[in-house]
Amino acid sequence: MSFRSSLLGRLHPRRAPLDRRERGVAMLVVLTWLALMISIVSEFTYGTTVDSAQAANARDELRAHYLARSSVNLSRLLIKIQQRFIDPAMGQAKQMLQQALGGSNTPGASGSSAAGGLSALAFSLRITDYAGALMGFFSGSKEEVAGLGSLVGIDTSKIKGLGLKSGSFDAEITAEDGKIDIACGSGVTPDRSRQLTVFRLLMGLMYSRRFDRLFSEADNTGQFVTRPEVARAIIDWGDADDQLFSPEGSSGAEDYKYDARADRYRAHDNSYDSVEEVKMVRGVSDGFMEAFAPHLTVYASDQQCRVNLGAISNKNGGDCTPLLMGIVRAAATTDPSKPPTDPSILDDARLYPIASVACDRASAAGFDSLSSITSLMKSPQTAVMPDDPRYKIFQSMPPITISDGDLAKVAKVEPPRVYRIVATGESGRVKKKITVIVDTRRSLANALTLNPAAEKAAGVLQYWREE
Repeated sequence: MSFRSSLLGRLHPRRAPLDRRERGVAMLVVLTWLALMISIVSEFTYGTTVDSAQAANARDELRAHYLARSSVNLSRLLIKIQQRFIDPAMGQAKQMLQQALGGSNTPGASGSSAAGGLSALAFSLRITDYAGALMGFFSGSKEEVAGLGSLVGIDTSKIKGLGLKSGSFDAEITAEDGKIDIACGSGVTPDRSRQLTVFRLLMGLMYSRRFDRLFSEADNTGQFVTRPEVARAIIDWGDADDQLFSPEGSSGAEDYKYDARADRYRAHDNSYDSVEEVKMVRGVSDGFMEAFAPHLTVYASDQQCRVNLGAISNKNGGDCTPLLMGIVRAAATTDPSKPPTDPSILDDARLYPIASVACDRASAAGFDSLSSITSLMKSPQTAVMPDDPRYKIFQSMPPITISDGDLAKVAKVEPPRVYRIVATGESGRVKKKITVIVDTRRSLANALTLNPAAEKAAGVLQYWREE
């Protein structure tokens, strides 16, 4: 062995081979460390992702909320424009139309002229019906705003404040006083005469034979109810006394046994808070709500419980035909304890075609006055053109005669007063909806701002719900 080999052997002594039990320890340590680091990094990444998503959702929720509120404010502005500018202009157009037709608002006896049909109706323009399109100027993208502007001949490229970079909002505005106010005459001091009007309207609305199934099947408690029983129960729920309402004037105690059900509760015995509360009344089923709830309200604010025919329309997915049929029948049934003078008015085959045509014309042009409706019932052919197939059918039908005075007891014609606004705001994946009831003539009892005059001018809020 040389000196060099001896020196290297001393400097780098050869190690003894590892024991089998000691082999792989280093690899096990490395794998354990990697697993720990992967777990820590994964937990950190997951936590960061969740926090980021929560922050984004909170941002979008706040943005969607204020977008919906912006939609409500713009809707109230449109309502004010409708009342201050458009309604007066429509009144002037009505006068000009009457003068052009000889100053008469009664359709011709023969009904053969188009002018006779037009004289029974007035011009109607409701800017609230176009709320969705108008909202597009403020909630759409730059391209959408430019497209809407080109439709009306406006260059929007130099107008500030139009469009949104992110998010959107929309609104649907409908008149609320063109419905039957079931809260009229209720409360601590119920008014029997007004309750009688509501009873007549409810009976007229429910009378059609196509609703027989709703009153021929047992409810979830196994009980059967009739139309008069449901109408009485709706009225008794909203009055404060414990006497059973009766159109005949008889007396008796209310005994609806709300506290005998599996889910016990007591009758409200006070004014309705919302239309949805009707679902708690005895005899009111899901089918009843689906059929009649669109024609009911608790916010109409008319002191005589009349339905505003100037606010009814087929627009926004509605159908006012059942409501108009109910109003005509209520007007013809002056005493609900007795049959109407003309029993044929209860015939759906006779009343439905006339009411459907009248609703179509009301949606297009609006009713002029109560006399225009009574005249249309007498001469329905004036609502269609002579080349319309329904013209000869209406000519051969016997007229429906109701007086203006009888109709005035259950209905009126004037510009809408109470509006329902359903505003939506959307940002990201979050969508907010706000439902508002605005009364444009109610006195302001509790101001919410330091400028009560401005708040009243925008319409008094009767109801506010956020979802």
